[in-house]
Amino acid sequence: MKTVWRDAKARRMLGAILMSSLGFGLNILALGQVLFELTGSTQAFVSVLAAQGIGAICVLPFCGPLVDALRSTRVYVAAAAGKAACVLAIVGITAAGPADPVPFVMAAAVLLAVCDNVERAALFKFTAHHIDRSAVVKFNAVNGMAFQAGVVIGMALLGVVLAFGSPAGALLLSAGASALCALVARGVRTEKPENTGPLSVALLRTALPGLFGDWRQMFRRYRKELVVFAMVVTCTADFLFANSMSTLVVPLVDRFYDRQSWYISALEATFGTGMITASFFTSRTAKQRLLPLWLGVQAAVALLLSSTGEPVFHFAAFLVAGFANLNSLVWLLASLQQHAGEGDKAKMASLRLLAIGLGSVVLMPFVGRAAKVSLGTGYLSVAAIMLVFALGSIWVAARFRPRATTG
Repeated sequence: MKTVWRDAKARRMLGAILMSSLGFGLNILALGQVLFELTGSTQAFVSVLAAQGIGAICVLPFCGPLVDALRSTRVYVAAAAGKAACVLAIVGITAAGPADPVPFVMAAAVLLAVCDNVERAALFKFTAHHIDRSAVVKFNAVNGMAFQAGVVIGMALLGVVLAFGSPAGALLLSAGASALCALVARGVRTEKPENTGPLSVALLRTALPGLFGDWRQMFRRYRKELVVFAMVVTCTADFLFANSMSTLVVPLVDRFYDRQSWYISALEATFGTGMITASFFTSRTAKQRLLPLWLGVQAAVALLLSSTGEPVFHFAAFLVAGFANLNSLVWLLASLQQHAGEGDKAKMASLRLLAIGLGSVVLMPFVGRAAKVSLGTGYLSVAAIMLVFALGSIWVAARFRPRATTG
């Protein structure tokens, strides 16, 4: 890791990533808590997550030309500042107390998702242009650690805030973390040019037709490798599971923990701890043949949570779930990154995020409707979805043939 930590640009960007993920750890649960308090149901939060998926679907095919047209650090700073503004808008909406706050919160949350995806695209471009080629893998590994550490810290802070304040206070803290992320990233000094120019209508008019042509060529190249597209679809499972756990943890605590909100962050931090623990073992556990196992474990965890009210089982389940979730997520992500051709890596990343967005739009409302029946039914729906993905991944584990690497 020394080559990463000795690079001032990498260190500063990792600091920005830590602040960004800290804000994420705060706002995802605080937003769910705010909506649950306003409506008394998980359905509003599920609707917001689905709307964010729609936002991701709409922006991802087009954010490439925008990010390519401008300097990556400037786009990253603007996106982080935009996230802070969106969270502040949500706080303002809830404070204003409109008759039906959900549509207004949903609109701000969609913009938050758009900014988040633009931020990710900018980070991808920054890494490609400004991190030494020999250190890219290490940078990405430390990036993952920084993200999970920030999420866990954010969830821990949420517990403290909820113990002495309100979810709105946690959202304000989240906005501050995003603003600090923008400030830290603004200080990144880059020497290498990125061949960028001013953003203009003419530039986008020429870039977008080329973009669609590139997509057609990519689909043509992989038309004989359907297993690759199956892997892209399977990426939906890990994010759907994590979002479902974040959605259902609020009514879980409401039912079994006497509405003591700090248990929400404690359980979610346990999930994050499981992910961090798994990161030390991925060389042995994030394997192709184990993909069905890890997805199956997540299905089993949801099944367990549907039928138990014992805290010891809740915390054990969240820990195991985080461990399994990271292993399947890491193998799928790394395999798609390595298998995609040099000219297809960014498009493969966008296709993966599009699949995740579509999965959220289609399946999260299903989880929400099931949770409306009962908490146990909500977890059973998650177990059923994950079981389907686990069975489908058996074909992926058997048929995928990684592209041979050279050099």
